[in-house]
Amino acid sequence: MTVCLTGDVHHMSLETRDQEYMDCTELEAAIEYAEIAAEYDVPVTLFVTGKAAEEEPERVKRLAAMENVEIGGHNYWAFDTLVHKGWRGLTGSWNGPRLFQRWEIRKTIETFAELGIEIQSWRDHAYRHDKHTAALLSDAGITHFSDVVEPDGGVREEDGLTVVPINTPPDHDHVYHAFRTPSFVAGSDFEGPFGGEAVEVDEWMELVFERVDTAVDSDDLGTILAHPGCMDLIDSLAALEELCSHIAEQYDRWKVSEVDTDIL
Repeated sequence: MTVCLTGDVHHMSLETRDQEYMDCTELEAAIEYAEIAAEYDVPVTLFVTGKAAEEEPERVKRLAAMENVEIGGHNYWAFDTLVHKGWRGLTGSWNGPRLFQRWEIRKTIETFAELGIEIQSWRDHAYRHDKHTAALLSDAGITHFSDVVEPDGGVREEDGLTVVPINTPPDHDHVYHAFRTPSFVAGSDFEGPFGGEAVEVDEWMELVFERVDTAVDSDDLGTILAHPGCMDLIDSLAALEELCSHIAEQYDRWKVSEVDTDIL
């Protein structure tokens, strides 16, 4: 009965809608998030943009130094350059041309390496990947890929990578917070793999653990996506503490790079 707790961390110059409501940076929230998880002996894998490491290197190093933290890659710019936007307009792909995507992946890995951090796991921003992504990641030395939201998804080997699907409802899309109010959700046309509804955080946690239990009953692993920024905005990380407490009481827990299909 195993769980991976994961989160995504973005550079503040990305200027997301969530960031407009935050009183701290996403990395500051991530440090507090990881400290809470450590109190319950819960490991976390945090997928961090390369640009965040450039903007806040000391905070990234502090986060990586924590024993319960794994740093994974989350692209460099989160698709926010003219190259990304132009390529998306031409082809519909968010990742840019193959050679550009290869360069960006390696730039991200090298940026963390300069801080003494080895990247083994990867999640593309907004789960956006194309037909080249897996092979490029594998060629760059990435071993684990957690980049797809699949309600019934199981861990598997694909294209030289261990694929670790997000098989519980992601918090950003399904919990009321910041701009994602009941009226916003009612007027939105968003429809993800878990539908388009959002709920209060207590109900979300119930849904998450229902999904986790379904996965472990099938001898698989439950992967939770709880963003440090979202958890901070929802209730100043109080729900995260409850989440970690329940994980510690009920489940084994791994970092994403520790997932092995042979021992599930």
